[in-house]
Amino acid sequence: MIRNTYKLFLALIGVLTACSRPATKEEVVGLYTMNKGKASDTLRVYPNGAYARRYAAPGVASVVDSGRWTWDTVNGAQFLTLERFIPRWDDELFPPTRAAPGLWPARPERTIRGSVTIPVERDLGWAYVQVRH
Repeated sequence: MIRNTYKLFLALIGVLTACSRPATKEEVVGLYTMNKGKASDTLRVYPNGAYARRYAAPGVASVVDSGRWTWDTVNGAQFLTLERFIPRWDDELFPPTRAAPGLWPARPERTIRGSVTIPVERDLGWAYVQVRH
């Protein structure tokens, strides 16, 4: 009985994790906060192709980055690409790094609960999560 319950539980987890789908270009527009880390990290994606990101690590003045974003399709996969983006969370995940501005492609998802996320480090669960109004 326990073995069957365990198998059912694993199957349910598989179904729930498989229920996320790629987010659309329109769904990606909005305000996001990072779900992990010590810093306050917010990202706003504007409908006009611009973005702004505020990053404030504990004990350090906040930094505002901004740039343009594009919506790209590569081999059928949809990507949100932020230009001149600095992955400042790398300092928390992989110290000591000092990332330079560049292109940052991400694959936004809509979860089973309907929220949009922009995964940063899937294996560790780091993601920007859209703030609902």
